[in-house]
Amino acid sequence: MSETNQLVLNTNKTHIVKFTSSKALIYPLNIIYVDQTLAIAETIKFLDLHWDSHLSWKSHINVLLKKLSSVCFMMRNVSYILNTDTLKIAYFAHFQSLINYDIMFWGSLTTMCNVFLIQKRIIRIRLGLGPRSSCQGMFKKLDILRVPYLFIFAVKKFVVRKPDHFKTISSVHNIDMRQQISYIYHQ
Repeated sequence: MSETNQLVLNTNKTHIVKFTSSKALIYPLNIIYVDQTLAIAETIKFLDLHWDSHLSWKSHINVLLKKLSSVCFMMRNVSYILNTDTLKIAYFAHFQSLINYDIMFWGSLTTMCNVFLIQKRIIRIRLGLGPRSSCQGMFKKLDILRVPYLFIFAVKKFVVRKPDHFKTISSVHNIDMRQQISYIYHQ
């Protein structure tokens, strides 16, 4: 304990996550603080991101899917009483804001398909379509980007905001290539 600064570790809220690869051997980890063994957790919530011990995004995506399903339920219930402009505001405030928070990190996962299915379900609710109706062209009609395009947009935004983190291929070597203006990440 740091009594001089009056800082005390709350052992009830402190959890330990041991990050390992999924193929690594697991060794026990016991950390004792003031005669108490700190709890070891498989997943932890930090800055509204759910991390697991293998640094995969499965647990975070599962939590996100539950939140998005709740938004879908809410949109279905209020679609009878709100006009289309208000439904659009609700979509951007409750659905797209959840997706945009960290899509650049988990966006390339195969679970993006599940998020895209929920997005299509909300589009059908907004337009009053049946559950098997096609959403082809409906995204453009509503001025909404699909989930994969939101991922691409987030990555492009990052490249534009942080140009000093990237080099062009032509600046790395002098070989004539078609993709000379493509970017390479560097630190």
